[in-house]
Parts: sequence; C-alpha cells; structure tokens
Amino acid sequence: MTTLALKDRFSTRARAFWAATRLGWAIESNWTDPFVFLTYQVVRPLFGALILVVMYHVVRGANFDPAMFAQIYVANAFFIIVLQSLIVIGSVVFEDRERYEMIRYVYLAPMGLGPYIVARGASHVTATSASVVLTLLMGVLGFGLQLHLHWLGVPYFVATLLLGIVATLALGLMLSGMTMLLAHHGMLMPEGVSGVLYLCCGVVFSIDMLPGPLATIGRLMPWTYWLEGFRRVFLGSTFNPSLASLTDGAILLRLTGLTAVTCVVGWMTLMGAQGIAVARGKLDEKTDH
Repeated sequence: MTTLALKDRFSTRARAFWAATRLGWAIESNWTDPFVFLTYQVVRPLFGALILVVMYHVVRGANFDPAMFAQIYVANAFFIIVLQSLIVIGSVVFEDRERYEMIRYVYLAPMGLGPYIVARGASHVTATSASVVLTLLMGVLGFGLQLHLHWLGVPYFVATLLLGIVATLALGLMLSGMTMLLAHHGMLMPEGVSGVLYLCCGVVFSIDMLPGPLATIGRLMPWTYWLEGFRRVFLGSTFNPSLASLTDGAILLRLTGLTAVTCVVGWMTLMGAQGIAVARGKLDEKTDH
C-alpha cells in the first residue's frame, strides 16, 4: 500500500471517528437547549460532591480527618469520568438497536462498531472532564481542599489521565459486546459494573480494608493505580498502605500494563460477541416488547 493510500485511509477513518464523536455529543445534548444542558452538566457533579461531603461529616463526626477527606474527594472527582462514560457507552448498542434501529448500518460501515463505540464514548469523556474540573474547584474554594500540582508533575498527570480514559473506553467496549447478547434490560449492567469498580478500586475504602478476593480484584484493576496516581500528584500521599512502597514510576508502569490488558480483553470481547450476535441474528433484534 502506497504512502498516499495510507494517508487517504487514515484521513477517511479520522473523519468517520470525528463524525461519530459529534453524533454522540448531539445525542447526549439534544434533549434541551444548550444553556439548560450545560447547567445540568455543572449542577449534577456539584451536588454529588455535596452529598459526599455531608456523608463524610456524618460518618466521621468529631473525628474528621482532612487528609483522608481530601484523598476521598479527589478520587470521587475523577471517578465521575468512569461512572458516566460506562453508562453512556453501555447504552450505545441498545439505543442504536432498539430506538434508532441503525446498528446494522453501523456494523456494515467501513468504520465498524468498535471505533464507533469508542468515538461515542470519547464525546462524553470530554463533557465529563469539565465536571471533574468544576468538582475540584468547588473542593478548593468551598471546602478548603489543598491541591498541589507542580509543573514537573504535569506530564505524569497527563499520562495517568489518558491511560485511565483508555482503560475506561476499553471496558466500555467489553460491556458493549456483552450487551449485544442481552435484552434491553441489560442497560442496567454498566451501572452495576461501575458500582463494583467504586468498591474495589479504592475510591472510598482502601483496598487493604476489603476481604481477600475483593482486594485481589482491586489490585488487578487499572483504576486502582489510576486513582493512586492522582492522589500522589495532587496530594503527595497514598491512600492504600499496600501501595505505599511503590514508586510513582511503578504505579504508572502497572497502570500502563493493566490498561494494555484491558484493551486487548475489551476488543476481543467485543469482536467475539459481535460474531455470535451476527451468527444468531441478534445484532439488530429488537427486545423492547
């Protein structure tokens, strides 16, 4: 294949990816006018942060620990990306199969279902990132959260952020593959998976506090090291004692390796489920009746 042909192919794929990203944004935001949508995007995470603050104060009472609160708050702020992205990506198959009845055409398009689902998820990651920034700002301005991001830590932060987003999109591919073989009530599955991640990845509880099997699951998930990286970048401390002996480079290395494994498993799951769905005639089978 010539260089010109490769450039043309890449350009075509890039345009298709951008079109799918714009489609995802349009679907997410077309239920109301832009002002109401942006207000919703801002208010929802802020009230979620307020609920967390109230719960922490109620549980801890007089034993309020500012350092632990900061670690939990930062992790919750970034976990918004995982939670919202999985819910959106997990509903792509159902929306295009049950509501819009377009999944067969997406499957037949040169782009394919995999890149299309990733593009749909990427559009939501962009919108959710603004919620993360606003949540952190509210923590600093409203709750006295002290974040320390030195300019030397910016490359580490960017690498950690991107790897976690890639891992989340890969998990979204895995869930999308599973939903191809499920009826429409399978839309609840991404929320359940998000809940498992919330428990096992050390968002609120250290993985060292979990029972043996759950702690092992937590150590095998990239999001555990993703959140650990953010805590070290912004707070200079660790939340999980068992990870305290690891250097920042080791955390990033584990995050990279587990993200790569998640990508491979996610893609293989999607392709395998897609093959089964096509063979059994379930790819565009409506189940909302």
